[in-house]
Amino acid sequence: MNLTDKTILITGATSGIGEKLVEKLAPLNRTIIAIGRNDEKLSALRERHKNITTYRIRLENHEEVIYGMYAIWEANPDLSVIFNNAAIQHTPFISSPDFNPDSIQTELEVNLHAPISICALSLPHFLSMNKPTAFINLSSGLALSPKAASSVYCATKAAIHSFSQSFRYQLENTNVSVFEVLLPLVDTPMTHGRRNKKISAEKAVSAILRGIKRDQYEIYVGIAKLLPIMSRLAPTLMKQIMKKG
Repeated sequence: MNLTDKTILITGATSGIGEKLVEKLAPLNRTIIAIGRNDEKLSALRERHKNITTYRIRLENHEEVIYGMYAIWEANPDLSVIFNNAAIQHTPFISSPDFNPDSIQTELEVNLHAPISICALSLPHFLSMNKPTAFINLSSGLALSPKAASSVYCATKAAIHSFSQSFRYQLENTNVSVFEVLLPLVDTPMTHGRRNKKISAEKAVSAILRGIKRDQYEIYVGIAKLLPIMSRLAPTLMKQIMKKG
């Protein structure tokens, strides 16, 4: 799919992979719709890129997602590509004494409920457009094999993986494509402080955009490319490696 001269929406656009997507796509397209929750960072995006429209939406708040998407579609009827990029991860083990059960709902809302809702709310518009449209759902290698920590995060990514496949099946022979990006550990604010080998957000975004251009509907980035092979050849070893995160 060609990602030029379009109106594109990106969630989690103020940092990490989302911010790099904005930097790469803004010069090539008519409008970038950036969703975030930090007013100062959204303002900074507008200052750097003249074709940026920003919306402050807390993705854990379902009503804000609904009202926000209605407002976005009313103001941007030519929107044709959506990156469901935003995600959060709480690192404590559920078995840890300091684990906060309230964080479960927040992770489910941001990582799973919000992207599925954005897809559902936008689908009628995409289907009515006489041109190619696309959802790009960012997932993780943890969707295929979880780590010991952050089990709720792993579960949401497994759910996004399953949802993206099913949603793609539903939209066969339509103008709507569903991409999924399975990422390795990427150097972003969410992974700050981890010593594991990471790839840069810039490298991750370059791989994502190459995969979309080539119409690879499941885009495995970096070391995540090994996961399907290892799951067949050495599933026990893969689980042990991924367990450590």
